[in-house]
Amino acid sequence: MMKNFATPTLFFILSALLIAQAFVKVGFGHRVSLYVTTIFGNKSKYVLFSLMACTSLISFFLADIPSGIIVGAIANEILKKNNCVPGESEFGKSVMLGIPIAAAVGGVATPAGSGVNILSINLLKSVAGIEIGFLQWSIVGVPLALSLTLISWFIISKLYKPEFETISGFEDIEQERKALSKMNKDETIFMIIFGTTILLWLTQSLTNLEVAFVSMLATTLFFLPGIEILDWEEAKQKIGWEILLLVGSCNALAMILSDHGSAKWLSGTFLGGFTDSSLLMVIFAVTIFGIFIHLLVPISGAVMALTISVTAVLAETMGINPIYLVLPLAYTASCVFLIPLDPTAMTTYGYGYWKLKDMPKPGFIIGILWIPILVALMYIAINLNLI
Repeated sequence: MMKNFATPTLFFILSALLIAQAFVKVGFGHRVSLYVTTIFGNKSKYVLFSLMACTSLISFFLADIPSGIIVGAIANEILKKNNCVPGESEFGKSVMLGIPIAAAVGGVATPAGSGVNILSINLLKSVAGIEIGFLQWSIVGVPLALSLTLISWFIISKLYKPEFETISGFEDIEQERKALSKMNKDETIFMIIFGTTILLWLTQSLTNLEVAFVSMLATTLFFLPGIEILDWEEAKQKIGWEILLLVGSCNALAMILSDHGSAKWLSGTFLGGFTDSSLLMVIFAVTIFGIFIHLLVPISGAVMALTISVTAVLAETMGINPIYLVLPLAYTASCVFLIPLDPTAMTTYGYGYWKLKDMPKPGFIIGILWIPILVALMYIAINLNLI
């Protein structure tokens, strides 16, 4: 079963982690942070929005876990300057909860936004022989991510009100920003490589190049003589190898369910009652299921491994395109904050500003609102023949 372990998903996540390292190492991450954190002023709730919006937008193309790690480090410096005490500061709690939530919902936007997106696409191809293109995914993913980011910020800002109105230390940020030099050689090379990578992702339907292949090609360039943005001996120490093992195992599990008939049995047992329902009702039911299955299986990759094969069989039984049911399931895979045990949700946990019981409070509200927004977007996209 090793062929089902070492899939394109695995290599995409590896490349995403390496691209994130390059993003930080060349100093581009620091440059971005100096501009983003002050863009909406120094009022605490707008600083929270700046950090969440930044995380979400980075997650469109840089994967959710690295995005949460990068912006979490930036936010930690701001919290230190404002004497926010871990475990006591409500502002610190809102920021460090907001960042992983924004990383998760932003990661929904494009296939590159999360390893679980690529996992979902590859599973659908393996199980049903159907391919989903970059733009095809993004037609629903981008408006969904933008809506959920705004909703998440509003909910978190209301649940965890900061203990002070304005943020101090912005003068230092302004001075540091003015002192910035022009982009250095490494930053320029990184932007050229990463910009080209994004362009190839967006034109996948024309080039027929897989997202994982393009990502690995980009990261290979970072190691070449004359570029040498990354050094393997240093880079391999910072790779989350446990994440790669988890994703590979989830993919292997999904294919076992599919190949040995377990998916067909599960589909008939648990979802057989929906075969005579309308498409809208089935999409609604699958979306609800996709959100709340995280209460039983809180790891997004495992959710996809257990459910995509089953859902594809249901679609086949109903005589409809499997994309119509698998995509809603895939878009809900990033709802990882009902029980925060997924790696994306835990990116800022180590700073000590929030406890496990804190994330489900906004998480349940966001999850419930996720359902009608996603169903509406899917219904519109299907009726306009966009997917």
